[in-house]
Amino acid sequence: MLQRLGSYIAEAYEHALDAECQAATARAPCVRKEYENLARSWRMVARSFEFNETLERFLMDRDRARDAKPPNPPAIG
Repeated sequence: MLQRLGSYIAEAYEHALDAECQAATARAPCVRKEYENLARSWRMVARSFEFNETLERFLMDRDRARDAKPPNPPAIG
């Protein structure tokens, strides 16, 4: 069953954008760096969800193609 991850992907990218905005307005370099790291982490989460969705779709398509193939005829002899 294909999981619908679109909303999770969008939410992760929103968190990344928020962290980037926080980094842009941070005065202290250490705080800015932490927000940049947080944004990077949220983007990795989003890409992980995207990969999972792609992999599931690939596996489902493969299974459909395999099930649609006629069985091999029995060997003669």
